[in-house]
Order: sequence, then C-alpha cells, then structure tokens
Amino acid sequence: MDIGHGTTDVLVYDSALPIENCPKLVFPSATRQAAARIRAATAAGRHVAFEGVTMGGGPSGSAMREHLRAGLGFYASPAAALSFLDDLDELAGLGVSITDTPAVAAGESAVVIPSGDLDPDALLAALAGLGIDTGFDGAAIAVQDHGFAPGESNRRFRFAMWETLLEDGGGIDRLAFSADAIPDRFTRMRAAASLASGFGRVIVMDTGPSAIAGALSQDITGISPRTRLVANAGNGHTLAALVTDGDITALVEHHTGMLDAVGFGEMVRGFLSGRLTNDDVFGAGGHGCLPPAQPVSLEESGPVLLTGPRRDRFRGCGLELEYAAPYGDMMLTGCFGLLGAWLRLA
Repeated sequence: MDIGHGTTDVLVYDSALPIENCPKLVFPSATRQAAARIRAATAAGRHVAFEGVTMGGGPSGSAMREHLRAGLGFYASPAAALSFLDDLDELAGLGVSITDTPAVAAGESAVVIPSGDLDPDALLAALAGLGIDTGFDGAAIAVQDHGFAPGESNRRFRFAMWETLLEDGGGIDRLAFSADAIPDRFTRMRAAASLASGFGRVIVMDTGPSAIAGALSQDITGISPRTRLVANAGNGHTLAALVTDGDITALVEHHTGMLDAVGFGEMVRGFLSGRLTNDDVFGAGGHGCLPPAQPVSLEESGPVLLTGPRRDRFRGCGLELEYAAPYGDMMLTGCFGLLGAWLRLA
C-alpha cells in the first residue's frame, strides 16, 4: 500500500500469478477522504470530532482550517491532532479543542471522523467483495513521514533522515522498517503499522525511497545496478536521486506545486553540477539538497527516469526524460518498490 498525498495505491501480490495479473486498486488517499468529510460537516453547520491515530495532513489540514474559519468547533484527540501540527499548543491556538474524548466534547450532533492512513476493515471488505483472497502473509506500507519535530522545521527534520541515510551508505532498504523497529520519531509510520497489524508481517517505508526503488525494479527482488538519475513527481513532493546498485548517493527534494517544467530542469542541472545547495532549496520552500560529491554530467546520468502522478508537469523541462512504468503500471511504482523490500527483508 503506497499511501500518498492524492491517492492510495494497492497491489495484492500473489506469487502464483504473473505480477501483471495481480489485483490492483487506486483510490483517494485517507487525507482526501477526511477532507471531504470535514467539508461536508462544514456545509451542514456541524461540529467535527476527529479521533484515532496520527495520519497525513495536507488536504485534511486545509479543510480543518476552513471549518474553524466558518465558526464551527473542531475537537481532536491528541494523536489525531498530531496529523496537522507537531505542537499541540500551537494547534489549540488556531482554535482546535484537544481532548481525550472528542466525540463527547463535540456533542451528539457532531460528525465523528476517524483519523488514520488506512481503514483495514473497509479495505478487506472491498477485496473480499471482489472475490480476492485476503489470507495475507503480510503487508508493506509507504507513507511520507516528516518526523515528530515540535519546535523546529519539519522540513529540516525530514531532510535529516536523508542525511543519515547517505552517511550510512545510501542503501534504500535501510529506510524499510519492520513494525517493531520503526524509530520513535516516525510517528506516522508507527501509526500506519499499528493499523495493519492484522495483516501479518508488516514493513513500512517512506514514499520517496519506495518510488525510487520501484522505478528501478529489474525484477521483484532486485534493483538495477546501473547508475541512474531517478525522479518521483508525486502529488505533494518531488524527489530526484542518483542511485547506483540500490544505493542513493545524492538527492534533492522539493514541493511539486512549487516547480514547473523550467524550474524542475534548472533544479536537476544545478543538483548534478553541485551548484545547488541545501540552503538554496530550503530557502525556496523545499526540503533540501545533498549534491553529488563530484559534478555529474547529463551524459553520465542518462535520461531522467521519471515516475509519479505529476510527471507530465515537467514536460518541456529541457532534459531527456524516460517514463518509468514498471510492469506496465506507473501508478504502482511505489508498490513494486515496497514488494521488493518486503521480499529482500524476509
């Protein structure tokens, strides 16, 4: 399950089938579903009770602010509230009521909205209704986790994850964690793993490395050894990385909405040449940049291997692009990366 800003992409892998014949689903992400429910409550003039585990924010956070501006109450449990901000005092200052019993505090007429990146009961019911066997051996889940960083920039904090990865050798699988080994700071990953506990053995990754690994899949267990420049144009974030034999050697991460085709081309050229700095990207509203140790030419890196649902945004960037569609399905790129990690870590 690759749970992104816009969609949740699901691959049901059955080793007895050709991977192209395995069931696949793409549906709105949990944060977009929550946002729709909040806006419906706003339109109906009803308070909201938001309770459950920490999940992704973005669209649901925007809907929450609109709800408050409409003069309506928004009550949230502490864990659910952390979906919006790491500082609960700051969130309370916006008008959110933090309480252990949001449904009680909001009153009987309130709309109760569950918080969580995954609704396992709904997913299992949908699969069973389609005749798909749900006797799983396990689950691999990707969510983008900025890390729990109250009092500091979560963009800086998230990028520290990448810095640690490169210091440790850059192995993509180092960012795949079994459910019982997820670092405490990755609260969203831990929450997602808890929701999937009934599936069997669970691993969790960040959406960035799962997409990079999936784009480079040579088969379900391996990653192409060739050095490539890979970019994932997600609905929320764009990540570009130099990868050799499964090791990330350099990378840059920005917000997709802040880049057009020209900006993407300039970012990639500056990144490869070493001119683009971490402060440059952070100052422009992105996450950061860890440039190559030595400048890399476009001839060396070859065409940009581009994946992600917003890839067409970067057409006309002046770079040679190669669209990655592993096993014929671009939207499942992250799922293929997850599957490879799950099998390699078994």
